[in-house]
Amino acid sequence: MLRRAILLLSIVLPLVTLDLAHKLLVPTQNWAFHPRGPAWIAMSAVVALGCLALTRVPSAAVAAMAGVLAAGAVGNGVSAVVWERGIPNPLVVDVGQAVIAFNFADIVTLVGVLLLMVGLSSITIRNREQLLPPREFARMLWQRVRS
Repeated sequence: MLRRAILLLSIVLPLVTLDLAHKLLVPTQNWAFHPRGPAWIAMSAVVALGCLALTRVPSAAVAAMAGVLAAGAVGNGVSAVVWERGIPNPLVVDVGQAVIAFNFADIVTLVGVLLLMVGLSSITIRNREQLLPPREFARMLWQRVRS
């Protein structure tokens, strides 16, 4: 598990550094700062810690994928604390009548979610014989609710 946690951190740190450097070096228009409150910052921390918990899954691939998602959460979480005006979104795309502003951490978060969906689904399907049958799982949940 320690090796997988180190793998996760070896992915998080460079991606967060890249995100924060991009936000520092690329100018952001005044309207493209998105303020976030303490609850949002706390939720970013919960996502990052949840990704760290995924290192318990015996798969280096899952740890790496979780590292990508954690990097996005940490990048935007740190940005929400550091920038008083809110999270800078220096990447702007004009789509017809709408303008979308985002940042590198947003892209990393999206990629991390997609990778984890595929990775965890794949592991679940490959190890489906270890899953409880639906009725036993429902019974176990019901017993925990009653207790």
